[in-house]
Amino acid sequence: MRKEQYWWQDRAWRIVQTNLREIDMADMDAEQYVRELQEFNANTVIINTGGIVASYESKIPFQSPNRFLTGDSLKKVVQACQEAGIRVISRVDFSKVRKPLYEQHPEWAYVSPKGEIINYHDLIHMCFNSDYQQVVAMEIIREIIREVKPDGLFLNMAGYSVALDYTRGYQGICQCKNCRERFYRMYGLDLPRREDPDDPVYQTYKEFQSVTQKSYYEKIKEVIAQEKPDLLFFPIDMLRGEIGTFFDQAERNNYMYKGSDVLKLEKYSNPKQISSVTSVDFIDMWYRHAAVSPCEQELRLAQMFANGGFADFYQIGRLDNHPDKSGYRVLKKMFRYHAEHEEDYHANTSVTEIALLCPWETNWNKGELSFPAEYYGWYDLLTQQHYLFDCIWMNALNQVSLSKYKTLILPDVQNVSDENVRRLDAFVQSGGTLIATGETALWNEKRKKRQNSGLNCLGVEKIGDVGRDYISAYFEIGDAKSQFPRFRDTAWIYLHDIYCYAEYQPDVQTYMRLIPPHRHSPAEDAYPTNITNYPAFTIHPYGKGRGVFVPWKPGADHYRYGFPHMANFMADLMETVLGVEKVTGNLPEMVEIEHTARQDGTVEYVHLINYTGHCLKSYYDPVPMYDLMAEIPWQKKKPQAVYSMTAEEPVKFECAQGRLRLEVKQLKLFEAMKIIL
Repeated sequence: MRKEQYWWQDRAWRIVQTNLREIDMADMDAEQYVRELQEFNANTVIINTGGIVASYESKIPFQSPNRFLTGDSLKKVVQACQEAGIRVISRVDFSKVRKPLYEQHPEWAYVSPKGEIINYHDLIHMCFNSDYQQVVAMEIIREIIREVKPDGLFLNMAGYSVALDYTRGYQGICQCKNCRERFYRMYGLDLPRREDPDDPVYQTYKEFQSVTQKSYYEKIKEVIAQEKPDLLFFPIDMLRGEIGTFFDQAERNNYMYKGSDVLKLEKYSNPKQISSVTSVDFIDMWYRHAAVSPCEQELRLAQMFANGGFADFYQIGRLDNHPDKSGYRVLKKMFRYHAEHEEDYHANTSVTEIALLCPWETNWNKGELSFPAEYYGWYDLLTQQHYLFDCIWMNALNQVSLSKYKTLILPDVQNVSDENVRRLDAFVQSGGTLIATGETALWNEKRKKRQNSGLNCLGVEKIGDVGRDYISAYFEIGDAKSQFPRFRDTAWIYLHDIYCYAEYQPDVQTYMRLIPPHRHSPAEDAYPTNITNYPAFTIHPYGKGRGVFVPWKPGADHYRYGFPHMANFMADLMETVLGVEKVTGNLPEMVEIEHTARQDGTVEYVHLINYTGHCLKSYYDPVPMYDLMAEIPWQKKKPQAVYSMTAEEPVKFECAQGRLRLEVKQLKLFEAMKIIL
């Protein structure tokens, strides 16, 4: 069967995920369950089926049966959904078992470096390399396909996430016999006991995680091929991220642009796969029955639509008995809008020539890098200055074609493989612009330190000392004043945190001069006595392109503090110095703009999102904006028509001198303009 024939291809998804508690099956009513989904205009539902608890009559002894199977059966629910045209995805979770099952096979359990299992209220975490996950899980999947007959399979808490304790957090590298023996068979090494990025064995262990997870997914896919080849399998056939909020790590998790950010990373790091992102109903894992602001839910869906995504929502429990339905009204409104414009939301792709690379790695561990504030600062800047851009995980770059892009931004992307260094140099050699900041590429993907930046396109001969925790340092703008118009009344730009001292090749152009840290108190002594020739940034002609090096982290300060120096520096660098093309017009910084297109090239879309409803850490109804105008880069023929899908009326437009001018009379939460070619 060709991939194009599978039911999930070229589809506008409207997904509702109901993570049912055991007690939800006690009075389950299949007809009511379907009616609730229909009120959301859902065409797909994700419902938990097996693993920790079997919500159907299972014959496999290593599943704990649901104790409350007194309502309509899961089979009846699945059949009722399918008869109503709603596809059903079975959610399975093999990360834990009930204590009695663990006691039969204690050798299956995850074991921490302290020699401890994770026992969370008599739920025992199962090692990913145990026979439970590697063998028994396959039997359970096979039974679900045969007995429950779903349309797809969603694997929750897969892989090495078993090391995550709900209360105590990450507990470390599993040291059980299964992991030790498999790692030794594959690499002839003993397992590392901690995440030390300078330990080559730990770097090998990361490779082990990746290889074994891929093998596991392939094994599941083989079972599916034997039983029901047209069964959708997350995460092979489709990727699905989450947008949630948390009390812990709020800086990372409660990001205003999170919907757009996560979807861009999913879509453009994995361009051959379908990608969705779900809006999580609850405010944290601790409070799964209390919802976030309805305005935040609505904003998230607007972000998904704008970036070529789908309508996707996730909650705990059934829709009818959920204790906090405060978000239902706006969610249903957004799902209805999506259904009314279904033909316009079939996984559209971006129209852009810029990519922002994200340094985070995707393994379930403590992480090797600090919070990537530099990445988020550049994300903020690009969005607020109305640049159109994609996002790509650094460790996914080898599966992405760079031919689409003219500009790549590497914001303190420290770990870059030798292979990707060559690809990035080739990108610049062929005419691209590469902007690298901070300590980009000073290490390879296995955290082995390089003598220089690794990237020949930057023209760096050698990286010297890296000054850290800098305060009271500046750059003298000097001769660069004409190229930085936002600093008309400013002579210095402040420098905070780090600076990478370097030696450069003779043909590297240097700009501005570093004023190193000086006395900052008392006032009588608060002045510098030394101005060096170390630059704020450099430009190196390389082949047909250019490499730009910013040996500090302006994005991090912009994200954390928002002082004008950092945004002005990045904005002038992009716009005036480098001439990177952006959307012009009169859009305020509180408006996000996205440009997408159908894959067949017949229709394009421009979405605007209004962020005036976000204040401090809360979300409210946005303040309407009027008489907006956006001029997007346009090298195509003049459109036949432009139509507002939100106002349901024609949009005034002009096409001239490489720009398409769009006039928006009123912007509430979002505007969606359909450009017919």
